[in-house]
Amino acid sequence: MLGRKLIQIGSALYRTFLFPFVRLYTESKTHSIMKQKSYFNKGTVFEGHHYIGKKVYLSNVRVGYGTYISDRGNLKNVKIGKYTSIGTDVSCLLGKHPTDTFVAMHPAFYSSNKALSYTYSKSNLFEEHTFLKEDPKYQIKIGNDVWIGSYVKLMEGITIGDGAVIGAGALVTKDVEPYGIYVGVPAKKIKSRFTKEQIAQLKEFKWWERDEMWIREHIAEFSNIELFLR
Repeated sequence: MLGRKLIQIGSALYRTFLFPFVRLYTESKTHSIMKQKSYFNKGTVFEGHHYIGKKVYLSNVRVGYGTYISDRGNLKNVKIGKYTSIGTDVSCLLGKHPTDTFVAMHPAFYSSNKALSYTYSKSNLFEEHTFLKEDPKYQIKIGNDVWIGSYVKLMEGITIGDGAVIGAGALVTKDVEPYGIYVGVPAKKIKSRFTKEQIAQLKEFKWWERDEMWIREHIAEFSNIELFLR
């Protein structure tokens, strides 16, 4: 218990006195804006040109080029693509409890890792977390050019496809199709942004992989899907 307390004290001192300099250095290095009281750990990777809002907490997150995260975001073990827009108070829901066959749902009855300081179980009897099969380092994948509205909750194990829209306040429990618009609790698809043919072309073209010079040269075409796909 004493060791845990010392670790907590050390962490608090680091965040208060040392981390502000780490944030300033990262902000300058990645050409980003990182607001006060935002925090990220060593496992977080920034590709560049970001806006990270106030009180955003990032733990083991890969933030794709040009992506922004508004105030009070709380993301852990997430892989985010390029040019994605994440609204205020977006968070991840990680971990689950057994609801079938197990008499007790408390972790002390099925987990041996003592995360809550004690346990009755000598082994791990239930898989508490779901990780991505293609990239086990992360639990959630958010694609490129995604727009996630404010107050959205993301369940672990999901993938949000490129170009998708998640309406404010939604609870995302399953994978989201590319260029689909999803709303509600749980989130359900209400429509697609474009036709099937247009979506297929966009998925193959992957404009977000082009450099900034190409984007600047074609910026006028981004306001019209038909003109863009010509």
